[in-house]
Amino acid sequence: MGGAGPNRGLTRGGRAAPSVVGMSSTVVSRVAGPEILLGAVAPFVTYQLATGLGASELSALVWGAVFPLAGIALGFARRRRFDVISATSLAAIAVGLGGALLLHSARFLLVKDSLVSATIGLAFLGSLLAARPLVFVIGRARSPERAAVFDARWADPAFRRALRVMTAVWGGVLLAEAATRIVLSLVVAPGVLLAISPLLTLVFLGSVGLWTVRRRRLLKETS
Repeated sequence: MGGAGPNRGLTRGGRAAPSVVGMSSTVVSRVAGPEILLGAVAPFVTYQLATGLGASELSALVWGAVFPLAGIALGFARRRRFDVISATSLAAIAVGLGGALLLHSARFLLVKDSLVSATIGLAFLGSLLAARPLVFVIGRARSPERAAVFDARWADPAFRRALRVMTAVWGGVLLAEAATRIVLSLVVAPGVLLAISPLLTLVFLGSVGLWTVRRRRLLKETS
């Protein structure tokens, strides 16, 4: 096809389009970077130490939640802004702490990360009902130049279909991650879920990120 279709990597000139790959890279970099110490390692260690000293599961989890809050503060200090993931994570921690203390339920606090995945996943799927899917919005927001490219190519039905498929897949995967974490919270010990929670993020977001990259490459190869 010519330059009108999505077969040139979703942008003109064969250049790869900005997409939700950037979003997955952001999440994975946090899981694999220094913030993992505050977001996952510290809560797990705190839980083990606190329960070993006789604290209840709920108390141990509440103390452990202090460290993800510190991680969000550290991220804000480094980037000088709150991104969508940080804001959603902060809201999830607040809701998780409030609900856990109100209901006296440790499991409620354990699934707080599911609130993040489910909220973003529903945003992806809900955007399919809007004039522009969320992948389009993310892509064009990266720079004025890319915004112009996305706006110009939106007239192409194949381009619109490709972005809507990507939006649907990302929304479904994020909801699947949230559901998996909720189910695991009911069948495994809190300490185990704390340990494997970052792995869930890597497995789900890593898989959909690789799928997105492969899809873009296939589109380019058919040009």
